[in-house]
Amino acid sequence: MKRERILQNISLTSILLLLVSCSKVPDCNLPETVHYNSHVADLIEIHCFKCHAQDVYKEKASRVKIFNYETLREMGESGQLMGSVTHKTGYIAMPYKRESKIDSCTIELLKKWVETGMQK
Repeated sequence: MKRERILQNISLTSILLLLVSCSKVPDCNLPETVHYNSHVADLIEIHCFKCHAQDVYKEKASRVKIFNYETLREMGESGQLMGSVTHKTGYIAMPYKRESKIDSCTIELLKKWVETGMQK
């Protein structure tokens, strides 16, 4: 009887630890304020320009141009930016045809940029 109780406690503790660890946002050391020019532009170039840069988007499958502040801001306002990078249902997952998302800290930085008014 005592052994069963110990096993139940271990199982319950394991489940609780798993739930807590899955719900934590990674420690990304995000800046106090996020600006397009200082933080976002380089990330977009690294993660998106293969298909979305001004000189390649016509050759690739992408119809969305995000090579400047104005177009990315429109995507942020519409919800398309975060919907795509978080692979939310109803949006085309980006990066396209990849099983994995961009890293979680990049997603958190983009999220903060959108939530704080998409400053240039």
